[in-house]
Amino acid sequence: MNRLEPLRFRPHLRRKIWGTHDLRPFFGEVEQRVGEAWCLHDGSKVQQGPLQGRSVTSLVLDYGKRLMGLCWDSATHAVPASAQASFPILGKILFASGQLSIQVHPDDSRALQNDGSRGKTELWYVIDARPGAELGLGTTVRLDRSQLAEVSTDGSIDRHVHWVPAVKGQCVIVPAGTVHSARNGVLLCEIQQNSDVTYRFYDHGRKGLDGRPRPLQVNRAVKAADTGSRPLATTPQVSNNHPCRVARLGQCRHFGAELLSWDRPFLYSPDARRCHLLVFVRGVGSLNAVPFEAGDAFLVPAEAARFPVDGDRAQAVRAYVP
Repeated sequence: MNRLEPLRFRPHLRRKIWGTHDLRPFFGEVEQRVGEAWCLHDGSKVQQGPLQGRSVTSLVLDYGKRLMGLCWDSATHAVPASAQASFPILGKILFASGQLSIQVHPDDSRALQNDGSRGKTELWYVIDARPGAELGLGTTVRLDRSQLAEVSTDGSIDRHVHWVPAVKGQCVIVPAGTVHSARNGVLLCEIQQNSDVTYRFYDHGRKGLDGRPRPLQVNRAVKAADTGSRPLATTPQVSNNHPCRVARLGQCRHFGAELLSWDRPFLYSPDARRCHLLVFVRGVGSLNAVPFEAGDAFLVPAEAARFPVDGDRAQAVRAYVP
């Protein structure tokens, strides 16, 4: 039985009203306004090799611990049966040219109750930011439910969001329950629980791609919110410089994430305990003789053998289940 080798995936671009036509340095210019590139999700298809065309979900179903490692049991714990064959984390690139809605994601228990889904804690790594770009991380003061509903309804919630400058190279974990947003030209790599559940407090009166006002979920958002949550953006510190530079971005019970940087060839050592997700955010090169460029994603199976990596000023966000 042959060992599984690293698997390459290309991103799926998603239209968003707050996105942009200019996706450089990742994908150039596009006709439609794109806000998200889903680099790896359940429907992502392997791009080459003996498993070409296979979806992530089918790989999880067929290879289990060979792909996921010893963490597979914890990855399937306490999630809906419908989600147990899904990969537990998701990697994205966000092109927040305009302003995201002011929103919140539920925790696991509330998401399971309301939506039959995992909750959504996420991590943001700031790839780049224009002058004036900001992250909304919590509220300036703790609001009770009635106050939060009131400021959402009259549109003044924007003044209660704790806005901080988006700084290139910084990172922040945004726990489920945190009121949050982003605006004015910030480029993010997002690592999150594999969930697409979002409750909007306020959307600036905008119309969606269908020409209709985008729906709000104020009641659910208010119940899901923890207005005492105000996460801090930090600058990651290099924890290892061999064989490539490794900087810790953050860790929670759902996932851990690191930033890998290199400009010379090295041998990559997989981890038999867990699968690695690599989202490439800079540079070009090859991984196990398979070319990559910014925006590509790879899954490194737990059972994979060591393999060569090269690249020119390359960086990848590495995520894994703890």
